[in-house]
Amino acid sequence: MFVAFWMVQRLTREINSLEKQVMDKQIEMEHYAKYAARLGGAANLSISNLAGLSSEILPRASLFSQYADQASSMSASQNLQMMSMMGRVPYTGNPMMDMQIQMSAYSQFKQEALKALKQQETTVLNEKEKEIQLELNTIQQMLAMKKEQLQSYKQLCQESAKRAAPNFG
Repeated sequence: MFVAFWMVQRLTREINSLEKQVMDKQIEMEHYAKYAARLGGAANLSISNLAGLSSEILPRASLFSQYADQASSMSASQNLQMMSMMGRVPYTGNPMMDMQIQMSAYSQFKQEALKALKQQETTVLNEKEKEIQLELNTIQQMLAMKKEQLQSYKQLCQESAKRAAPNFG
């Protein structure tokens, strides 16, 4: 009888712990989803786009933002230089017009590189969300099992209490 009561208490604590883990995993998934939405929606990543992200995601988002800006700038410069060497950047003879054409091409190359980098980061985020979902499913399965065990022990406690109760009649 006492073992059953002890098991009810132990299982209740375990269920509470598992329910907290479920909540934590759901919050973590929401954080990744929010970051992915910001990543996909923003033309460029800036501090204002990253504001409001959770403290767990913010360092990753900040580092990615810096990396993406530098990598896309470098890629754009290399592409522009290569296109110029191949003679594919128009030359008008007007220095202002030539500079405008080069800046436009640079901007386009940078946006293309940034888009590719954001797609890579989104793929990584999707994999992380799948990983979290698997962990969440495992925890939820354990939770369901523990709840079933708790019901069994509660029923055992009720039966034990009925048998132990004195009968006056």
